[in-house]
Amino acid sequence: MRRLFASSNPSLNIMAIAFIIFGFARGVHSSFGVFYVALLQTFGWGRGITAAVFSVNLIVDAIASPIIGHLLDRYGPRNIVAGGCLLLCAGLWLSSRIQNLWEFYLYFGLVSAVGLSFLGMVPHVVLISEWFSTKRASALGTVSSGTGVGILLLAPVSEWLISEWGWARAFQILSAFALLLLLPLVWNFYRRGPYRQTSSGGSAAKEEWTARLAFASLQFWLIFISRLVAAGGTTVIITHQVAHVVDIGYSRLFAATVFGLMGVTSTGGRLVFGFLADRFSKQTAYTLNVLTTLVGVGALMAAHDASQTWLLYVYVLLFGIGFGSRAVILSALSADIFSGKRFGAIYGYSVISVGMGGALGSWLGGVFYDLTDSYFYSFALSAAGLALSDVCIWVASLERVSSYDKRLWNRGRKQ
Repeated sequence: MRRLFASSNPSLNIMAIAFIIFGFARGVHSSFGVFYVALLQTFGWGRGITAAVFSVNLIVDAIASPIIGHLLDRYGPRNIVAGGCLLLCAGLWLSSRIQNLWEFYLYFGLVSAVGLSFLGMVPHVVLISEWFSTKRASALGTVSSGTGVGILLLAPVSEWLISEWGWARAFQILSAFALLLLLPLVWNFYRRGPYRQTSSGGSAAKEEWTARLAFASLQFWLIFISRLVAAGGTTVIITHQVAHVVDIGYSRLFAATVFGLMGVTSTGGRLVFGFLADRFSKQTAYTLNVLTTLVGVGALMAAHDASQTWLLYVYVLLFGIGFGSRAVILSALSADIFSGKRFGAIYGYSVISVGMGGALGSWLGGVFYDLTDSYFYSFALSAAGLALSDVCIWVASLERVSSYDKRLWNRGRKQ
């Protein structure tokens, strides 16, 4: 296995493996909408209460993130991500045996959620930040682009597995993949990086950031709010896109395949916006990202029947370009400000916002549909959240805000 990833540059090995691991985890996470439709048809549960399983999944991720951050600082990425492989394997296998809604909440909403958190954004942002001190956004964009490949493959493959053998067997196959392929890769390749002890700028000031000090930082909370509302706006779409397109007259397989194409545009978007964030300002790259995404959301809202396929392709192209690359920019921005020996814990607390916002968005999307028999208000909520997220990033960049945080650190050093 080591020969397969032989390279004179170990950071490239880490980036390649992280691309695979993170891509699979995010692909499973984003394929919930495919399993969601299959389970609705099997058990006849309400859309709101079933979609709330995904909300529980995100809440668990939010609760787990700071714990994972502290564990990363102490035990390192290999042990944490390897544990995630085992937990995800167990959660998916147990999910294949559900008969009641509470079991789905427990096995997918809790066990699989913890596994996905241990495989997710927090450990991989920390890992890449330890291996790359320059061009960090580009490196994060490359790893994060694995999400696009994961969606491209897992959305239609999961639907095909469900169509051929049923949703239970599909869960079992994904479980086996996590155990037999992902776990050996993690155990053989993941290790600490050379830049753990220093910040991106190499300044002593940044090395002294702690979670407690970050909690008093205006930049921390503005990025937190930006993540929260952006996650809510994104998850509304991801959770309910397949159901919406099936409702207006398309087949489930067509919907899953079309949205699987989002993986292609998403991969390109993560690479492009990672480059733009390094080449220009991260705030400028983020605004371009949000504007592109909003046009995509508008196209999905405008699609009302099966004669408007072109709108779906506009949606897939533009929403896909923005999907996920917002996290790349925000993660790189967080690392630029807070990287150092305690970055794992600080970042873990920061991404609680993703679970909180995502959980609320997923649940509200189902509730608004149940109340109005339409996804219009759900998707309008998405657009509002994305716009507010962009505003927060620009406020965080104001000189008055950064000056406050610099004074805050100086006071912390004197204490």
